[in-house]
Amino acid sequence: MSTVAIVQELIAASAEVPVETLDPNRPLEELKVDSLTVLEVMFDIEDKFKIKMPDERVPIKTIQDIADLVDRLVAQQSSGSK
Repeated sequence: MSTVAIVQELIAASAEVPVETLDPNRPLEELKVDSLTVLEVMFDIEDKFKIKMPDERVPIKTIQDIADLVDRLVAQQSSGSK
């Protein structure tokens, strides 16, 4: 399963919306996904992928942005760099 699909499922569960309505390239606000839901999902993502989200604020506007961030963090972790 792709990172995008996993993030979509986590957001769908948290926001209680059908996963098929979550276009990964549409802005989260258009998808009616609020910042609290995104924050909750970020904690779920940390647990699921065994990663630590950066302390600094990262611009996230779409599900694809979240998936790209997760992929980057997983790659950094597996290469041993931070």
